[in-house]
Amino acid sequence: MFKNKVMRGALALISVFAFGVIGLAQNGVEQKVSFYLDGKVGGEVVKKGTYTVVIPEADQGTVEVKVGKKSVTAQFTKRQNKEEADADRMTYRDNGDGTRTIATITPRGRKFTLLLQENSNVAGK
Repeated sequence: MFKNKVMRGALALISVFAFGVIGLAQNGVEQKVSFYLDGKVGGEVVKKGTYTVVIPEADQGTVEVKVGKKSVTAQFTKRQNKEEADADRMTYRDNGDGTRTIATITPRGRKFTLLLQENSNVAGK
């Protein structure tokens, strides 16, 4: 009877660990990214500065930029690069009204560029 309790406890612990690993994989990788110009992601302006960006492992999906207590999200498609980026890089689109929209993000140390789509959201946290 004691042996069964130990086995059930060990199985439960393994299950909790496995679900935790799966949950982390779905959330993606967090990385600090430095934005060198103000730019819009969706309707929200991300000011010049360094922010935590959550990047999913998938080739497309939703990237999250943590701006204070808010999270700004954008749909992306991942484009593979030949070489690892030696610095954070962005490209911007001019909106014609004096503002810019962030079009791409290439995080430092990664071999990909995130191509951002314009239909993005802001969520409070």
